[in-house]
Amino acid sequence: MDNVIKIIQQAMPFFRQNAADCDFLMNYDAGEQPLVRENEKKVMPWIDCQAVDNVAHEISDFWVGYMFGNPITLVQRGDSEKSDEKAQGIRNLNNYYALTGSARDQQKIANYIVKCGHCYTLCEINKEWEKGESYFTRDVLDPRCAFVVRSSAYSDRRVILGVSLAIDTEDNYTIYACSKDAVYFIYAQKVPTNQRVSTEKYDEWKNGFNWVHLSHSGEKNPMGKVTITEWYWNPERTGAFENQISALDNINLLVSDISNGFEQNIQAIWWSNNVDFQTKIVKDEETGEEYEVVVKPKNGEWVETHSSKDGGNPSIQPLTIDYHLEDMQKAYTDQRDLALQRAHVPNRNETSGGSSGVAMDSASGWADAEAIATSRDEVVKGCLKDEIKVVLAVLRESTDIDVENPVLSLYSSDVEVAIRRPKNSDLATRTNAIVTLLSHGFELEDAVATIPLFADATQVVSRSGEGVKKYQNATVFGSDTEESRTMQDMSDNASNSPYLNG
Repeated sequence: MDNVIKIIQQAMPFFRQNAADCDFLMNYDAGEQPLVRENEKKVMPWIDCQAVDNVAHEISDFWVGYMFGNPITLVQRGDSEKSDEKAQGIRNLNNYYALTGSARDQQKIANYIVKCGHCYTLCEINKEWEKGESYFTRDVLDPRCAFVVRSSAYSDRRVILGVSLAIDTEDNYTIYACSKDAVYFIYAQKVPTNQRVSTEKYDEWKNGFNWVHLSHSGEKNPMGKVTITEWYWNPERTGAFENQISALDNINLLVSDISNGFEQNIQAIWWSNNVDFQTKIVKDEETGEEYEVVVKPKNGEWVETHSSKDGGNPSIQPLTIDYHLEDMQKAYTDQRDLALQRAHVPNRNETSGGSSGVAMDSASGWADAEAIATSRDEVVKGCLKDEIKVVLAVLRESTDIDVENPVLSLYSSDVEVAIRRPKNSDLATRTNAIVTLLSHGFELEDAVATIPLFADATQVVSRSGEGVKKYQNATVFGSDTEESRTMQDMSDNASNSPYLNG
């Protein structure tokens, strides 16, 4: 048990640094983006507009919606043993996830991993189970109050300890830690500075706190799994805009300087040549002395002047800078578009007409976004599969679940994760692809698993499988692909194009 405290003490400095980085990223996304100037503004320093064009939130908002806007569902693996029991077990597992609020939790997970790069979930037995509820609970943990410890003794850097903690107003930590063998409840009370042990090499986390195990700490973990799962969407564990912060700071600086230019012109300094301004007599209230002062112009006022006595040519005008607004606007939009492009956010403001389908997707960046999203899907799927191993272990230890429940027959190898991003623009293409596969003898289960169209492929097979089988038995499988299509799709773009031998 003491070894667990030692491991946590060694991990705390790294965790606190990571928590600070996550806090910065969350605040940056919320609009707390200090203006970064290399040199202090010296010309008219009283005019210093600090505008924030929150492109960071635009980037994260897009990726949360694009990657996680549709619910992630579970389906049966293609090479898994086919049986009604397995299929029903997966349907039950999907239902239990839905009862935990998986749609809501998915948005929480997306919010953290898109902005901070990672987060954690905690799955445990539902000890207050009632009819109509899930047999397990699932909590999404803020990356600023949770972490996992990985072992360097294994090549796969497997997780050996999951940690969740809470800190009170006096900087004391209440810690929950879980290994595959036991669970630990630890309290770290901060030692006042004047009572700390003085050492040559002072260790803040070792000597700055009194570490004690609470009751039930060290009890056996019945699941045999670390119940805290790490979620991330790329191996670097970076957020969607994290690599573009310097460019985003530059955009804010550019917008601020453009605003400063307009403001300085509005509050322009007046310049005059060979002009005699009108004067007036002013009386000092304290001494009663009268004296003559020149009335100088102010912003928003009419200026009355007189020609100079020596006959010069008088002139008066505001001292302004001739800004090229179009050039400034282009510089701003170019910088903004480049930052979005590097963050793989497509152009969502394309005007209609001129191009469509595949050409539009490629030109506007949607094809690039889909390629990046597809690669990140595999990472997210791996995280959910790790969690499913924990959930299945939790279900087997639940005392409320029926021993004949088909979900207990499942292994993690039976379950596949389905992530769908159906777009109306290629709905016809996907429909035609499914129809083509079915008309050539493919099973409905294989067709809907291959073509990402439905949110829950398992439910589609369950409800429509019998009808599809009747359709296939009544058709001639020798019909060609073109005749079996139901409508035109994006594959017709080239043949219909007036520029490509259409």
